Amino acid sequence: MSTVLVLARETPFPPDTGDRVVTHGFIRGLAERGHAVHVVAYGTGTDRERAESLADYAASVRLVPRAESDLPPRLRKLRNYASGRSDVMAMFESPSLAAAPRERIHKLDPDAVLADPPYIGQVFRDSGVRRAAEAADSTLVTNAHVVEFAVHRRYRNLASDLETQAELTLETPRLRREEVAVYEASDRVLVLGSEDREELVEAGVSTPIATQHVALDPIEYAVEGDETGFADPDATDLLFFGSYGWFPNEDAVTTFAETAWPQIRNARPDARLIVAGRNAPDSVQELDARPGVEFVGEVPDLGAAVRDAAAVVAPLRIGGGTRLKILESMAWGAPVVTTAAGFEGVDARPGAEVAVATDWMEFAETATEVLDSPARRTRLGRNARRRVEQVYAMDEAAAELEANLELDE
Repeated sequence: MSTVLVLARETPFPPDTGDRVVTHGFIRGLAERGHAVHVVAYGTGTDRERAESLADYAASVRLVPRAESDLPPRLRKLRNYASGRSDVMAMFESPSLAAAPRERIHKLDPDAVLADPPYIGQVFRDSGVRRAAEAADSTLVTNAHVVEFAVHRRYRNLASDLETQAELTLETPRLRREEVAVYEASDRVLVLGSEDREELVEAGVSTPIATQHVALDPIEYAVEGDETGFADPDATDLLFFGSYGWFPNEDAVTTFAETAWPQIRNARPDARLIVAGRNAPDSVQELDARPGVEFVGEVPDLGAAVRDAAAVVAPLRIGGGTRLKILESMAWGAPVVTTAAGFEGVDARPGAEVAVATDWMEFAETATEVLDSPARRTRLGRNARRRVEQVYAMDEAAAELEANLELDE
């Protein structure tokens, strides 16, 4: 049995957001394969109950306070930019986040320390953390999760308002410099897709890079007695869901509503677009006023919402990492229509397990065809579910993670 210390930006429970799903799956998968997994995460006393819910898998959970700025966000950003810092990285930097890993490494003598994502991995640049890791012979691994600077660059190229363009013009090069420094301070970097590997190679990262699949439990996504997908032949709803704190989701659904959705609605006047998810800004909530669009916000049972829909749409213009909304929809046996950017990092066959469109016209045509063909919906959903079982199942992904953390040597 090996010992692993996981550093996370928040307590990864419940696994109901992208970051939490990934980190929780890694912790659970390693624990079920017999490893002792300890966690350090940002959190306060109010997060203690969530931390205690990890007791089935985590040997310990240490919560540390996050440094909070008293400045309004705009002034905070200007201060960080003026000092040459990335605002994203600076927001997640805290003396307590460096002190806790130093103490835990000294006490636990872990075989590996896994930081998820890179703005948490910046603790590997701390000399005390590095000395402790060297003394314990610990392997320092950063899970890129998403190559943040690449996402910011893509968003800058798509942004239409001048304020956002100016902010991203300042942030992106600073973020790239600091993010690359995190990868260079690591002994190994994990990426969730080949596109992210290419970004890091192009950025000159010299640290070994390994691809890692997300760990999901297909049993938790199954419905008893259903082996062919959940596609209701009479369903006419398309579902978009996501957390809108992640700006590509807002961009995706608002752009989709302006471009492909009117074409779909023209072909299928009975169709509805259901928009779900937490922290939606006004631009997303106001989509409710469009014909055939219903904004429902955060839903109590996302699996039920997915099963009630004819298909899930993921019209992303900004890729990177792996879109958990697509993987979870596949696990639920749902047909998914997405873009090339949305398909990045998804280990599946386009056309057979996920429908992938190259432009908005093709997206509208594909979504309409999926609505018109219950048989195709069933086939896509069944194939998608099987693909998750083959390459994303908990034990298989955890075995891959063991190798990537060098626990099997």
